[in-house]
Amino acid sequence: MRWTDAVGLAGMNAMNHPPLPPAPPMRPTRPQTSGLCVASLVLGIFGLCSGLTAVLAVIFGHLGLSKVKSSGGRLAGGGMAVAGLVMGYFGLLVVGIFVAIMFAAGRSVEKKQAEAGKLFDVASVPVPAMPDLPEFEPVGDKGVRVGAVEISDGVGPGESMWMWIYLPPGDPAPGSLSAVLVAPAGTNLLSGSDLGPLGVDDYHDECLPYAEAGMAVVFYSIDGEVEDEEDDGSHRLGYEAFRDACAGVVNGRNALEYVFKRMPEVDTTRIYSAGHSSAGTLSLLFGAHEPRLAGSIAYAPAADVVDRLQELIDTPLVNSAFPQVKHFAKRSSPMTHVAEFSRPVFLFHAEDDENVPAEKTEEFASALKAAGADVTLRISEEGGHYVPMITEGIPAGIEWIRAQ
Repeated sequence: MRWTDAVGLAGMNAMNHPPLPPAPPMRPTRPQTSGLCVASLVLGIFGLCSGLTAVLAVIFGHLGLSKVKSSGGRLAGGGMAVAGLVMGYFGLLVVGIFVAIMFAAGRSVEKKQAEAGKLFDVASVPVPAMPDLPEFEPVGDKGVRVGAVEISDGVGPGESMWMWIYLPPGDPAPGSLSAVLVAPAGTNLLSGSDLGPLGVDDYHDECLPYAEAGMAVVFYSIDGEVEDEEDDGSHRLGYEAFRDACAGVVNGRNALEYVFKRMPEVDTTRIYSAGHSSAGTLSLLFGAHEPRLAGSIAYAPAADVVDRLQELIDTPLVNSAFPQVKHFAKRSSPMTHVAEFSRPVFLFHAEDDENVPAEKTEEFASALKAAGADVTLRISEEGGHYVPMITEGIPAGIEWIRAQ
């Protein structure tokens, strides 16, 4: 076929078959949202208050971002993944802070619990300056003399307190007298009791018998008296002062120091602590702390302070009024420190005591004996909480001192 014929034939075919229309433009494919990114966002929201979902939010967020970046535009949701990551990391931070606080609080509780089983650090409390002996005046009908002295050396524990000094008749030679250190009774074991100067409310019944028996007596106040029984704030202030004075042991220590520094007529190897009820509790606690005492006497004491205060300890929000009262009750309890009694102990209780059950003193005596302490226990048949102490207890305590 000639070239011209071929051209003509091609032209005829073109006329019979027109060209195909152009293909329609392709619609852009919409990116699919990544499920990992959605999961990261949702888990991040919950992760603000949950550590587990915060961890998952971070993991899914990183995986989702990686998928989106490598999808070539087929996947979307990077913004949700970033939001999930931010909330996830913030949730982890919140949880971390919460865990750190709880850990620190737990360590603090453990430390308080450990301290509650130890003796008070009385040695860290400074001994105040001791005033001279007071002017004495007669008291009773057996020649006993009494005078009041005030320690006024500051506002710290034991730096502001009163002491009444009782001396037996005559002019005793140096080192010839035994001495008894007595605290006032009637507290709730969470506060102290003041004395002030001698006056109409003289507190001689528990002190005169020792002096009339030929012994020197120091009757001392306890930090933390509650000034207004109707005021909760006054109770808290009293508690804090009592606590800072190591449940009154600091006050007893100061009375002992006064004997050492101002009373040469006392034989320093024959100094005893004594007390009734709450003061008996302090006498025992003092004995556990102070090896310079020759012994401790307690009439109807509450030897297990935790047991005595259990109802208060279990009261909701009690720490707002008495901070750390549970640990303080344990630390101020003679029962906690039975292993620390290195000196003899005399215990007296009436069988029908309705204030402090006699069984509690019997339990304490058994615990002391099990720990190897030298214990004398005397139980009166009747009389209640107070009267037997005066009629039987103190005379028996005097005889016990003389026998040591």
